[in-house]
Amino acid sequence: MGTDTDISVTDGIAQIALNAGPSARLNSQVLTDLNTALDQLTKDEAVDLIVIRGKGAVFPSGVTDPQGGGDDKTNLLAKVCRAIEACPKPTVTVLTGPVVGAGAEIALASHYRLMHRQTRIGFPHARLGLVPRAGATQRLPRLIGAEATLDLLIGGALTPIATGKYPALADELFDDTPDDVITRFVANLHANGATPRPTADIRTGFVDAKAYQTALTRVRADIATSPEIAPKKILAAVEAAILLPIDAGLAFEEAAAEDCADTEQSKALSHLFHAEQLVSAQIRRNDLPEITTIGVLGGSATARQIVLVALEAGIGVSWLIKDPNQQHDSLTYVRAVLQHSAQVGRLSQESATWARQNLRSADNANILSDVDIVLRATRGQRGVAIPEDTPVAHCMPGNDPRLAMQFVAPASTSRLVEVILGPQATEKDRRIGLALARRLNKLALVETAPETGLYDNLTQTLWRAADALVDLGQSPFTIDAAMREWGMAHPPFELADSHGLDTVSRHTRADGCQNWSALLVQYGQQGRANGQGFYCYPPDSAPQEDHDILHRINERRAPQSNMPADHIRRCLIGAMANSGAKALRKNVVARAGDIDVLSVFSQLVPNWRGGVMHAAGEGGLLKTTRAMQTIDHPDQALWTPDPVFADLIKYGRRFDDL
Repeated sequence: MGTDTDISVTDGIAQIALNAGPSARLNSQVLTDLNTALDQLTKDEAVDLIVIRGKGAVFPSGVTDPQGGGDDKTNLLAKVCRAIEACPKPTVTVLTGPVVGAGAEIALASHYRLMHRQTRIGFPHARLGLVPRAGATQRLPRLIGAEATLDLLIGGALTPIATGKYPALADELFDDTPDDVITRFVANLHANGATPRPTADIRTGFVDAKAYQTALTRVRADIATSPEIAPKKILAAVEAAILLPIDAGLAFEEAAAEDCADTEQSKALSHLFHAEQLVSAQIRRNDLPEITTIGVLGGSATARQIVLVALEAGIGVSWLIKDPNQQHDSLTYVRAVLQHSAQVGRLSQESATWARQNLRSADNANILSDVDIVLRATRGQRGVAIPEDTPVAHCMPGNDPRLAMQFVAPASTSRLVEVILGPQATEKDRRIGLALARRLNKLALVETAPETGLYDNLTQTLWRAADALVDLGQSPFTIDAAMREWGMAHPPFELADSHGLDTVSRHTRADGCQNWSALLVQYGQQGRANGQGFYCYPPDSAPQEDHDILHRINERRAPQSNMPADHIRRCLIGAMANSGAKALRKNVVARAGDIDVLSVFSQLVPNWRGGVMHAAGEGGLLKTTRAMQTIDHPDQALWTPDPVFADLIKYGRRFDDL
């Protein structure tokens, strides 16, 4: 036996205690030791019942597939799970803590499952572009049916076991210690002569065949238009579970897993997943201060969103709004949203009541006397007398000498906030920014930016590059169509309409280049806000191309032949990646993966493309470089590849390696 597994036997009950070290991550050595222990105990006539548990406070888990960061190259996990299920002696797994992927697979293969009431389980495989390959698509539906199974496997969230239909996974939910529950439950099984109960033989989740099929049909419709492969493969495997015997079902699952493994999509999603984990580590620091109350300045739309996010996260808000009319309108709006959220069940009635009670508003700075941080969320608030030593974060466009926090719009639903440290920032500013992001349940991307934040930088580059292609004779609608087909949810000119053309028009262009949003502003077209921009926005109808725009554009440049859609895409993605490369060289962020996370969470790039830096390397950085170099346009600063491109190409590397 290795050092990763301890075995003890008392009165016929054998306990295998898995030790995966401080990380509690299952690896091939732990799986090998578990497999050896099972074989040894199966042959031991003194053993009547086998318990599998964690040696520490958390049951070892993780995605053991190499694309998930594991080292299980031969799918030993599937072999171990089959050995557990086929064991001639009853096997019991005791789960504690968050249990992800392989740890949950081991529990599903066991004959009995004991789970601490606070345990959460998750299968992040779909987020990695993968399919579970140790039996989860076959065993989960046998226990809890299709609906709950698909929520776990396709949703990918870490889910409390004590909610919804998930308690059915446990033979007992316990609140005491693993030792106590083993003494109580396992000893009782032993005393009553319990026999093996393979999950393969269970049909509880198949009893209501109509509900099973309804769940399959609903999810199939939900994912029908998604380009992601893994959810469709998972759905097919769960459908096969009710039709096939376990051996055939497991073979079906393995084939589905092979179809997804090592595809460009799974590589992109796996890259993004691991990049997100590195970003999320920032808010898991143990030296962050507690945030209980924030101050918010002004009644802008941004301020309203921040107030709502904070209240829904259980943070008290002291709201300073000088203008009485704006104060009335803002408070009315926030209270109405809270009431609606409670009515539709997005917030509990208790949470909505708490939020109303912990929202204070006034027109003077006295209200800020006891807050942990003040957020300047409306223009014209720099003159407010903020209590000394109270941290302040600038939350409007533009940066701050110390701390800015840019909420990717809409703040109410976006999972990301940029924590931008200015030249005068201190470590205290960094910690308070991270602490607030954590309390708001958001990822925090830390940047050191003397000028604009990364999101603004990327969007301005996208508009600048798209305008350049229009300068060269392309239609804005052709450009948008090419990017929309590629998967961009909000292509450049539609995005400009959404942000407001007056905002986009403020960005200058090089000599001989046109800011086409500025042209539309001259004609009184503001974008989506007034129903007219590059697109028309009829009430209760989808946006429509405004072909008068092409006439006005053509008056200012000579139309040319259409550029191939693939070339448009490579140029625009290349331009944004070039902007990201410059940010890396200036140490705005530490990793290219940080830029990928930002570009995906802000919906500039679809998740299955892996982020803008990853996408630039898809198909080769050399092709991306050459595409940019073919652009004969006055804005050469935009189209000249940063030296990091040449360095990566020279050594056969990609931005993923940075």
